[in-house]
Amino acid sequence: MKLTIGQFNESFPPIVDGVANVVKNYAYWLNKKYGSCCVVTPKHPDAVDDYEFPVYRYSSVRVPTRHEYRFGLPHMHTTFWLDLKRIPFDIVHAHCPFSSGLAARSIARKKGIPLVATFHSKYKDDFKAALKSDVIVEGVLQMIAAFYESADEVWTVNDASVETLREYGYRGDVYIMENGCDIDIRYPNPETDALVESRFGIPAGVPLLMYIGQHIWQKNLKMLIEALGILHSRGEKFHMLFVGDGPCRQDMEKMVAELGLTDCVTFAGRVLDRDLVASIYLRSSAMLFPSLYDTSSLVPREAAACGCPAVLVRGASTAQGIRDGENGFLIDNSADALAEAITYILRHPDKARQVGENARKTIYRSWEEAVDAAYQRYLYLIDLKKTQMRKQA
Repeated sequence: MKLTIGQFNESFPPIVDGVANVVKNYAYWLNKKYGSCCVVTPKHPDAVDDYEFPVYRYSSVRVPTRHEYRFGLPHMHTTFWLDLKRIPFDIVHAHCPFSSGLAARSIARKKGIPLVATFHSKYKDDFKAALKSDVIVEGVLQMIAAFYESADEVWTVNDASVETLREYGYRGDVYIMENGCDIDIRYPNPETDALVESRFGIPAGVPLLMYIGQHIWQKNLKMLIEALGILHSRGEKFHMLFVGDGPCRQDMEKMVAELGLTDCVTFAGRVLDRDLVASIYLRSSAMLFPSLYDTSSLVPREAAACGCPAVLVRGASTAQGIRDGENGFLIDNSADALAEAITYILRHPDKARQVGENARKTIYRSWEEAVDAAYQRYLYLIDLKKTQMRKQA
């Protein structure tokens, strides 16, 4: 059955974050295999929408506290609404509860079709940092919970995400729909290693550690840099590569300099070439991701595709499915604990490689597989909605 599907989200390239990547892969695979899929997202001045699927953008303004993001104003964009109403959607999928999610809900109600809403992010941390008022934050969380209550079905990516959504006040049912990975299975080779070393100034033979993601303190990056400082003070040989960007990058660079780490830390900035990203994973001894902020993250699976073990905080949402010393490394939430885990990895490279191989076998999942599962669920929800509408008629 061929469907017409809309993927709605606040972020989409050129904004680079995990949810934007999710939306892009949903749209790509659904459009390729199952009908027509479009993306609906705010306008961005740097956008170049040369995709295999259509992208509909609506009016937006820059977010004051996060300049790389846009605040959408869909109801102020008349031609956008006219174009959107003409699309014969069978189902719409909201990946956030803000302007794009409200647009998806409006379309779903007008057309009598299902609205799927996925809970991806721990919004509370962002709002606490931006609003400086617990009362206002609680009001916003109630609005977020109300949005998810209004959906036909709510998805999250793991059980830990369900608990976070419950903390926000949501009391409905939740369906677990796991994400995938857009990096295929790869193996190290001298050519990719040399490419990474040349591109980022990594000394040949020196173990490489990496972080990939937004450069924001909510990702526990102060603790990560402190751990690097501990390693450096002990005389451990390593090079650290931070991939990505964000509002805290300058502060991170300053902290690195203050700890005397400039010679062994490189800030790569955004890397949009996915083959180059894969090459970085392949060259790395470990992917360090101590975030407690994410409900889930794509990067442990990306690392697993390349046999690179991830180091995660025990009990974090991102650590679901990880068994310490088997298919990843789990640490307590402290710089000392992270430094000890890295030291072990550096001194036991064969063990680290075996852990990475186990991750490849146990947590890797392609986006094609993930979207196949989502499509089957879409079909079920469409049939269910039609049955409900007939009973109400």
